[in-house]
Amino acid sequence: MNAVQKRILLTGILLALGIFGLGYYLGPDYHLEFLYSLVVLLTIFVPGNRSTFDASVAMTGLILVGFFLSKDTLATNNRVLFTFFPVLIIWSFTFAIIKYKLSQENLLKSTEHLNAMFRFATEGILISNSKGVIVMANPRACQLFGYDADGLNNRSIEDLVPTRFRDHHAGFRKGYTQDPKNRPMGKGRDLFAKRSDGSEFPVEISLSTFVIKKEMFVISFLIDITERKLQDELIRQANEELEQRVEQRTAELAAANLSLATVNRTLHGEMATRAKVEEALRDSERLFNTIAHNFPDGIICVLDRNLRVVLIDGNALQDLDIPREKLNGKSLQDLQFLQLDDETKEKFRRVFQWETAYVEFSYADQRFALNAVPLPDNKGFVKEILLVIHNVTEIRKAEQEMKASLEKERSLNEMKSRFVSIASHEFRTPLSTILSSISLVDRYHQAGESEKARKHVERIKTSVKNLTEILNDFLSLEKLEAGKVEIHPETINLVRFAEDLCEELQALAKPGQVIHYRHTGEKEDVVSDKQLLRPICINLLNNAIKYSPENSRISFTTDTRNGIQLIVEDQGMGIPLEDQQHLFDRFFRAGNVTAIQGTGLGLNIVRKYARLLGGDIRFTSEVQKGTTFTVNLPETATA
Repeated sequence: MNAVQKRILLTGILLALGIFGLGYYLGPDYHLEFLYSLVVLLTIFVPGNRSTFDASVAMTGLILVGFFLSKDTLATNNRVLFTFFPVLIIWSFTFAIIKYKLSQENLLKSTEHLNAMFRFATEGILISNSKGVIVMANPRACQLFGYDADGLNNRSIEDLVPTRFRDHHAGFRKGYTQDPKNRPMGKGRDLFAKRSDGSEFPVEISLSTFVIKKEMFVISFLIDITERKLQDELIRQANEELEQRVEQRTAELAAANLSLATVNRTLHGEMATRAKVEEALRDSERLFNTIAHNFPDGIICVLDRNLRVVLIDGNALQDLDIPREKLNGKSLQDLQFLQLDDETKEKFRRVFQWETAYVEFSYADQRFALNAVPLPDNKGFVKEILLVIHNVTEIRKAEQEMKASLEKERSLNEMKSRFVSIASHEFRTPLSTILSSISLVDRYHQAGESEKARKHVERIKTSVKNLTEILNDFLSLEKLEAGKVEIHPETINLVRFAEDLCEELQALAKPGQVIHYRHTGEKEDVVSDKQLLRPICINLLNNAIKYSPENSRISFTTDTRNGIQLIVEDQGMGIPLEDQQHLFDRFFRAGNVTAIQGTGLGLNIVRKYARLLGGDIRFTSEVQKGTTFTVNLPETATA
């Protein structure tokens, strides 16, 4: 029996005795009112408001029946007064008892919320007094430090500090209690904690305070950042390797989302009396509000079975400028910052069936992760669910930057390997030809066979030309990659320029191959860069010659009706469909041309030159029928 019950019962007994005394004075017809009032008074020990109300109605009815059936000779006015005085007392009892029971139900509900918050928090939570003695610890804190459920209670906070920091920590703690200030998570120097087995681990700690009965308590939120430190070290090592090849931004990888721990633990130990429990409930409610309001980098929300907000708070609400006062009592669809679809809402409803849910969403250019878990009451029924929302913007940015870095490294390694392979092959073949031909020229020269010697001299010239083209491709690519290619516009007679190219390349054509040129459009003069325009045309015409058979037609068309258009069409072997999407990649060669010399750089360089001039290139191709390349450029190039 607590203090409130004692006061109500004592007052009721005194009033009931008064009624009994009055009944004794008036006669035996009034003795029963004493028993009626005691019946109502005893319902204080029966759960629920209905029992008190029903007892009051029944006792009032009995008093009224007794009033009308009584044969007392007292004056009517006195009978009314002496009869209805006990009725007034009974309903006074009823009001006081119902009010007391309602207050007890509200306190119990607040305690259930606090118990769930404390049990399911993903951070370790320690509550210590001003002397540094731990008075409460949640399951996550016990797990972090390697203690059992009650192992941290009544321990000094210094027991969790590594020996080398312990003396200094006592001074820091005393200084903090003398001038307490909220310290957000992740601010200040690196901290380390000690487990029960003596091992150490890095932690982040945020501190807050509250006062109960003029005694100050400190709430500590702890996160084990061991995984984050390991990830940071991996990123640092990766960056050191990447910086040797490409310019690289440094990135930090934040710790992954901490999973929700669902361990069963009671909030506090046995209390001697119900009076202490009632007082502890009020203290717990203040503690619950303090934890929710100071929840770091996130939001805590409790929803009922109708998906309406019972409680919402957290630092992220302030960061997003969302007033929490306007959200309490709102339905889930009214929380616009969540922006959840019907499928996600259905996931939340299944949480009431002991499932859990995880979703991610974006709001105000930030990324959030949401975990939903059931909140069972003391009877095991899930009437509410807990949403824990974390801001994971920096984590996702770090992940993307690391993926980009790894992809760039993979691409560089692949390019290096392909470059070495292609360069060694393409240089080896012409050099072998040159060496063998020089030996034969010397032999034929001594034997007087000038025609055979001349033939091998031509082979030497061709091989030297191939080597020159390969080196030019590599040099052009190097200049493009370094950004050293500049545009120098000049007026060019496009027709004369194209005719000279056709005449020059016709000499390199295979037997029977003919380069046919035509121009469309009245305008012949254009403004462009001849040093870029020439390698574009030569590359496309060289490819047409190289990949087309003897006795075939190669068409070269210039068109100035809408800008500058260069079209090269051949009747060659064509490009397989599966290779077409990679045709402009560096060092790429189609699967059907591996027996023909080439670096795989020509078309890549052509596209880069075309884009430098403000245009682009496209093509159509069919195997064994031919290929058509079309370059579209502006009529006037700009530097």
